[in-house]
Amino acid sequence: MGNSYEVKDNVAYITILKKDGTELITKIDEADLALINDMGTWFAEWNKDYNNYIAQNISKNKKNSKNKPLKQSIASVLLNVSPKAPIKHLNGDTLDNRRSNLDLAKKKTRNEYEEKDENTISIILKDKFDKKEGYASISKEDLDLVVNDTYSWVLHNTHGNISVVANTPDGRLPLWKVIMNPQENESIEFKNHNPLDNRRSNLILKKQEEENNK
Repeated sequence: MGNSYEVKDNVAYITILKKDGTELITKIDEADLALINDMGTWFAEWNKDYNNYIAQNISKNKKNSKNKPLKQSIASVLLNVSPKAPIKHLNGDTLDNRRSNLDLAKKKTRNEYEEKDENTISIILKDKFDKKEGYASISKEDLDLVVNDTYSWVLHNTHGNISVVANTPDGRLPLWKVIMNPQENESIEFKNHNPLDNRRSNLILKKQEEENNK
């Protein structure tokens, strides 16, 4: 079917539909209109990562790992990246897909931080879209060890189990491991049961046999 649109001041306003038939408008540069129109019909779909609607369609010629037609966003097409790539909409409007409003979120950036008191640093944790989602506390003495160009710390949540990790080529690295440098048979216990509190005074190393005997 394609999408209806109108052009004003070098911007194309494209009408896209939600599942219930409600109309939304996505914006692109007029110069990209032929490219986007040629890809078929675009629709609005809720995206839990953005917590908003984005403009998507089903690719005519690209397949996913299961050999099924690939779902792609207008933003990923315009930036020529994987549909899974974290893309920032600079003004916060996920339906504004003008190129000037799109940027790839950096996967590895040094964390910003705040000095909470004379002994404690609060590391600012951001999600893959560069949005702030929490803080992790560390001892001030560990600042250079933790906040540097090697690690980018994020909040990880698996079925309600929260931890602070850095994604490395060898997998997820917990913050407490960098601070405490444990042996292979050692795990951690948080004194106050808060996994975001990684101050040395809150970390207790436990040998695995101790855990098994509890």
